[in-house]
Amino acid sequence: MCGIAGVIQPSDQAPLDPALLRRMNETLRRRGPDDEGYWQGAQAALAMRRLSIIDLEGGHQPLCNEDRTVWTVFNGEIYNFQELRRYLLAKGHKFQTSSDTEVIVHLYEEKGEAFVRDLRGMFAIALWDAKASRFFLYRDRAGIKPLFYWFQEGVLAFASELKALLEFPQVQTRISIQALSDYLSFLYIPSPGTIYRDVHKLAPGHYLSYHEGEIELRCYWSWPEASPESMSETAWCDRILGEVEESVRLHRISDVPVGAFLSGGLDSSAVLALMARQSKTPVKTYSIGFDDPRYNELPYAREVARKFGSDHHEEIVSAAALDLLPEVIAGFDEPFADASSIPTFLVSRFARKDVKVCLSGDGGDELFGGYLWTRKEAWLAGYRRLPQSVRGLLERSFAISPEPNREKGFLQTLRRFLYDGSCSPERSFARRVTAVSESRKHGLFQDWAQAELEDHSSLRGLEEIFKGRDPVAAALRFDATVYLPDDILTKVDRMSMRHSLEVRVPLLDHKVIEMAAKIPASLKFKGRTTKYIFRKALKKILPPSITAQRKQGFSPPLERWFRGDFLKHARGLLLGEGAASLSYFRPESLRSILEEHAAGRQRFGHPIFALMVFELWARSRRGEPVGLGAGGRIP
Repeated sequence: MCGIAGVIQPSDQAPLDPALLRRMNETLRRRGPDDEGYWQGAQAALAMRRLSIIDLEGGHQPLCNEDRTVWTVFNGEIYNFQELRRYLLAKGHKFQTSSDTEVIVHLYEEKGEAFVRDLRGMFAIALWDAKASRFFLYRDRAGIKPLFYWFQEGVLAFASELKALLEFPQVQTRISIQALSDYLSFLYIPSPGTIYRDVHKLAPGHYLSYHEGEIELRCYWSWPEASPESMSETAWCDRILGEVEESVRLHRISDVPVGAFLSGGLDSSAVLALMARQSKTPVKTYSIGFDDPRYNELPYAREVARKFGSDHHEEIVSAAALDLLPEVIAGFDEPFADASSIPTFLVSRFARKDVKVCLSGDGGDELFGGYLWTRKEAWLAGYRRLPQSVRGLLERSFAISPEPNREKGFLQTLRRFLYDGSCSPERSFARRVTAVSESRKHGLFQDWAQAELEDHSSLRGLEEIFKGRDPVAAALRFDATVYLPDDILTKVDRMSMRHSLEVRVPLLDHKVIEMAAKIPASLKFKGRTTKYIFRKALKKILPPSITAQRKQGFSPPLERWFRGDFLKHARGLLLGEGAASLSYFRPESLRSILEEHAAGRQRFGHPIFALMVFELWARSRRGEPVGLGAGGRIP
């Protein structure tokens, strides 16, 4: 695990200043505090920061082949590297180390640019082939590891984090208003966009090829389409357990101790149960809970820890954790407003006191159907089959509005359901997964920013996913190909690497993904039960209280936190003198969001949090201190 960076340029340009490469690399120190390395040729310059996990003594990077014509830097882990190493040795390749990195250069020699298809793991790879004057960037299938790039006039710069690219003087930092609009919709910026117009994310399952000052993007793997296989429930349970157990075994390979995040939910509990089966010593587990019992899963975590005899550690999060927001924001380099980044930051800091590696249960909801917004799509499919006369009567009786309120309560919940049933699947799904609607955003932006948006719609990508697909399959695909890499995995990577902690996700091994795509949707959702077949499979290894519990998630109680003094502070931050937000947003629209939340007419905790994050990010970009109040704390 490490951070990587580098620059590739045409052969007629002057060599890159080594001091610039070092400055880029130094920004990645937290990703790899154990070691650093550099290599520079006529066209290519590569750098890395290393967190030593595999081959502690010999895994130095950059690393090359025997004749020093193929060079690589690599962030991640290749879990089948031992098998690949045996294959390559039989082919006559010579190895100088026992690291997984060296497998990459020899596998490239053997198979060319398609070598990536043989890798099983999480990775961001940069590879320079001096003989062919070709350069490649690869990102893993699910998007577990990040990779950013900038390309202009034949020069390509890349890095594991945005901050490293911003050290490169040619990279301009003009804000993309389209990306800002997308951020307000989703609370993150979907790939391939970033907050900067000229910087891009390499999409999961893709690679970039550079040759003679030109680049080409290619897909080597895409998330499998739903392809249901007819098997008995018992057969599916056995297959699921077998695939996940094998993945956990591979993900435990390490030359340092491996711990686990334990939320007390289904997925992390399953990972711990399988780790405990394979471990001769107690697994170290780490949990974060909230002081609000409605959001607190610690009792479940304790129960699972006791059952599997883990060496368990836990901490409680209160509203005071918002004091950490400036440091959390600094870890993302662009606006990112999934509030569960705060507890993820804390559990990573907590675990890093003991271990360098943790396994997590991320990916289970996307693979097996764990989200309420997706389960509702299955219910709505049944509602839409009712006669139009019946649906019309219900909609008139309960006075559904063009944009339903987000208030709590049975009546408002029913109105939202009827609204969703009255419009297209993609439109109703968009309402459930976005924080700020397109219509509200239209009135939020200042005129100059609205002009830059022109006909841009943040929902266009979502609509493309729904086109021609069954609505439930489309919703599951959005969860897997957009929400998972651009929110969940981004959050886990940045917050864990902020503390030099490697987090591995065995449920997102591509063999597990491809198996899950074959499970019929009717076995993922059954009645009111989410992840039905996964729960049934895990009954063999988990207590009934865990397999039966409802999903609670890992997000703090923003709706409660942003009442009273916190809301007053948000108002001062967003509308006060010198607020950066006022350059982009209309003050009357900001005021309306705050007042509707204060009056209880809407639940706007997430939009308010997103606006605060943007404000603090924009102030830090101007070089201003970003404390949240007097002394840097929330009043």
